[in-house]
This record gives sequence, structure tokens and C-alpha cells, in this order.
Amino acid sequence: MRKELSLNGRWKFYPAFDEVSGDQKWMDPDFDPANFEITPKEGMAIGWIKEEFDDSGWLDSPVPSSWNAAFEDLWSYEGHGWYRRKVLIPTEWEGKRVEFFSEGANYRTALYINGSFAGEHFGGYTPFGFPVHRLLKFGQVNTIAIECDNVPKSNRCPGGQFDWWNEGGLYRDVCLRLTDPTYIDDVTVVTRVAPDDVEMTVDVEVRSNEPIFPQRSVALRLRDPAGDSVPVAAGVSRVVYDAPLEEGRARFRFSVPSARLWSPETPHLYQLDLTLVDTESGEPRDWWSHRIGLREFRVDGPRLLLNGKPLLVKGVNTYEDYPVAHHSHNEAALGRDLDLLKWIGGNAFRSHVPAHRRRYELSDERGVLQLVELPFYQWGRPLVQTDNPDALADAKGQLRELIKARKNHASVFMWSVSNECLVVPRSNDPQAVSLARMTADGNIELVKLAHELDPTRPVVEVSNCWPGDPVHEHTDLPCVNVYVGSAPHVSVLPVVAERIREKFEALRKDHPDKPILAGEWGSWCVRGVRTDYFPGEVFQAEKIRLFWETMREQDNFIGGFIWCFADYDVHRRFLWVYEYRCAYGLFDYHRRPKEAAYAVRKMWTGEGN
Repeated sequence: MRKELSLNGRWKFYPAFDEVSGDQKWMDPDFDPANFEITPKEGMAIGWIKEEFDDSGWLDSPVPSSWNAAFEDLWSYEGHGWYRRKVLIPTEWEGKRVEFFSEGANYRTALYINGSFAGEHFGGYTPFGFPVHRLLKFGQVNTIAIECDNVPKSNRCPGGQFDWWNEGGLYRDVCLRLTDPTYIDDVTVVTRVAPDDVEMTVDVEVRSNEPIFPQRSVALRLRDPAGDSVPVAAGVSRVVYDAPLEEGRARFRFSVPSARLWSPETPHLYQLDLTLVDTESGEPRDWWSHRIGLREFRVDGPRLLLNGKPLLVKGVNTYEDYPVAHHSHNEAALGRDLDLLKWIGGNAFRSHVPAHRRRYELSDERGVLQLVELPFYQWGRPLVQTDNPDALADAKGQLRELIKARKNHASVFMWSVSNECLVVPRSNDPQAVSLARMTADGNIELVKLAHELDPTRPVVEVSNCWPGDPVHEHTDLPCVNVYVGSAPHVSVLPVVAERIREKFEALRKDHPDKPILAGEWGSWCVRGVRTDYFPGEVFQAEKIRLFWETMREQDNFIGGFIWCFADYDVHRRFLWVYEYRCAYGLFDYHRRPKEAAYAVRKMWTGEGN
């Protein structure tokens, strides 16, 4: 049966600056200086990854943690970092499938087991794993060596510059996962809300590393934790496999009568348990468990519906960026953020990067909608080194990982494939036109891929090239960032509001039968500056309020996300920031409220302080 061995804890760490990250031959115990030649590719496979390598002089690093958070002298480091750890592998694990699993490491991760290469992953915010059982020595101490690099590159997703801190290393949980050689690889749960019941489909994918695919069946139990012990639904489905032989599938279809539906107001969850059993003996061989919300999101003309009823999104953009922990998960801090969102009357979060697993689990529990976005940020913009066409392939790989990892969460109501890509040229220059066409076509490909991977949720790209964004023809609805005009004083805001009305009218003319969602609006604000002009608290509060009220007057408007929840750190070399700390938050970095937090609370709840 399935087990996990946590690898969280103390690792040895080395910041591999350029002088050592390329050629490592000098680290080999048999190194001969007289015969040294610079051959970086060959050198990458020796030295520090070996079992006998002496890492006693390295730093002690906590994992999970970025190297930026763990070491003061590396607070802004972008480069290569090496990790090493010894671990005893139980004898009884032999003959099983063992996977190295990470909730997220930034950005490129290369894994070595006992000196042998085990796998490489690109992407900083999605879970990934590598099978390692063929490289392990069971009943013995094994050496795990990992290289991470968070070097910004134009061919990556995100690219050269972006507006969050570029943390590096093993900043999320890591473990070894043990399963039977034949195991549950993926589960897809689809719920359709009917007038009298909820129709459920559960698709189970089974994979096998055995020479002959063994006969397996899947047993299902759906139960209501708030009810009695009798399951709401139960059944057994035989695994049917196709070529190649290591892939098999089982499907369940059933109805749940008198179902308790999930919504932000009533976030009721059911427990879905799947057990993979030997068909002949009935012996359990693997299991999968997940809490499921019975609900359905659907676009119906100019409305977004949840369980057949119109949904108004009262959202805020946010990052996982906390004092001390930085981008690593902090259960208490996350819980506090969800509480504060509810306090201001919000019901949704959006982020430019996929969050830790617990964000979605707690949001399922507490009824917080999640717009989950691929970190494909401002692609097609040479000014911020994001104009490389090769980044699209990286984005597609991350999109597949993202949807597979988060598709069964009740709180996830929409996918976003990108933010502020330059899909419309800013001039008639042929190079600019060609670049914008590439960017638009790439976004359209991502939208189509997201629909293929998950046809049950709306898909958007968050645009600041509107009206006239060609990708909106392919998304379920326009999602637009509302940074309109320049208004340094509250007296000018009504003029800007009129410009918003004009832009919304033009957008509705292009897409009369689609809802409109605001992806961002807000203002930079330094806490304690009590002015009604930029960057004061009074100005920020009034701008957020007036923009919301103006958009609420517009037909087809279904809500939006304020930029942003709390101040956060951003690398100063990002082109469009004033300081290391981006101060758009309703709360400051330490979650102390600004005037805008109270204004939004009154706006969304009708209550005062």
C-alpha cells in the first residue's frame, strides 16, 4: 500500500556560483591537475553528486525553504544551488515502485541518486516526481543530490523579468513515495448538478511497471463526513487496459440524490476513497483519497453560474509571500490570509503562480474560490526579456502538470493560461506585428490545451490588450486588467471612471454574449501616508471603491480581483516597480490593514471597521 517518507529537514547546501557550477572535475577524488581540461558537459556528471563526496564544509539548509529565505547573504541570489542528503531506505521497499516527489522547486531541478542521474524538471510552481527505485540500494544508506537553478531566462515560463521575488531551491515539501508496481496514477472527478441530484463521473488511470499487466479492480466509496457511516455511493469497476500495456482505466458513473452542494457560503465536502485491489484475491494494492465538492461552474451567455445560480466574484490577487517563510508554505499564515479575505467580504483569490497544495485544500474547506493561473507572465515583451518563442513549450508542460494536480479541488473555478501577454502590437513595425501574432497564437494554443485537459471549467487569459484582444475569441470570457489612465488625485478619478465605461462598452460590443471579469485594478500605497493623492491610503481606497462601483454598473460584469491582498517583495530589476516591496496591498507585508482594507470591507459587506 502507499506510503511516504518525508525528506523535509536538514540538507547540506552549497551556492554554486558561476566559477564552480560549470566544470566540476576538480571535485573528483582522482582529479589530476596536470591533465585538467575545461569540458563542462562532461564535468557535470562527476564531483559533488558522488556518494563519497565530502560535503562537511557546506551550509546546513532547512527544507522546505528557498536559499533566499534560509541565508541572509543569499537574499537576492539567482543562480545554481546544490543539495545533498543521506537517507536509509527500508529493506521491505525492494520490489516496489519508489518515486522522488516534490511539491515545487524553483526552477530547473536535476536529481541524482547514488551518483546516477534520475531526472530533470523545468518549472517552479507545479508538483513533479521521478521514479527512482532502480537506482536505490535497499536496506542501505543512499545519497540524494539535487541541483536547482533559478536563473531567469527568456525561454522559460516565466521569462527574464516578472513581478514577484524569484526564490530558488527546494522551497516546497519533498518526499519519497512508495507504491505497488501497479498503482493509481491519476483520477478525474466530474460533477454535474441536475435539478434533483448530482451526476458524478470518476475516471481512474492505472499504470504498471510489471512485465504483464496484473488483473486489478477499483473499489469506490463516497461518503458524507457530516452524515452517518453508510456510504452515499459505492461500487467496483474492473481495470481495462489498452496498448501500451502499462496503462489501464476504470470508470464510475452514478448519481447522488439529495446532495449537499458546495459553494462559498456552504462549502460542504464529501470524502472520495478509491482502493486498487487484486481482482482474484481481493487484496488491496493501492489507494487514493480526496475531499470532493459537489458543484458545477458554467458560463451561460453573459453570466457565470455556480450550481445554476449567478456568481459574483469578489476577489483579491495574492502571493504566497510571508515574513520569515517567504514563498514556503506557512499553515498559520495561510489560515490568517483566508480569514482576512473573509473579513473584508471577499470570496476568491487569484495569483500569478500556482500555490502550495494546502492553499487549495483549505480553500475547499472554507469556501474560497481559486482562479489558478499558469506563470506565463508578459510573454512577447522584449523590454522584460520574455519574447522567446521556446517559452511556449515550457508553458504547455507546466499547464499539463498544473491541471492534473489541482483539477479535483472544489474551490478551483477557472484556469488562466497567462497574464498581460503582448498579443496586440504597439506599432506597425513588422517585427512587432510578427511578435504579437506569435504571442496571440501561443495563447490560443494554451487555451485550447486547457479546454482539452479540463472541459468542465472556464478558461481565460488575463489581458491588458483590450478591447481588441484576439485571444478573447477563444476564451470562455474576457478577463481584463483595468489599469486605465493616470489619476494622481481623487478629484481626477471620475474622469478615469468614464474611460472605464467606454472601454467596457467597446468590449461588450466585441463579445456581447460573454461575461466580463476584471483580473486586476488597484493602486500603489505606502501604509501611513494619509493623503488623497498618490501614493496615499485615502487615494488608494477611493480608487478601488470607485472602480468597483463603476464596473458593477456595467452589463455582463461578473466581478473581479483587486490588486492586491498584501504587499510583497519583488526584484528591483523588474522594470515596472518603484521599490523592492510592491505596495499595492490592502494590507502591508505583515498583514496590517491600510485604509483600503476597511473601504473594501464596507463595500463588500456593508459593515464598518
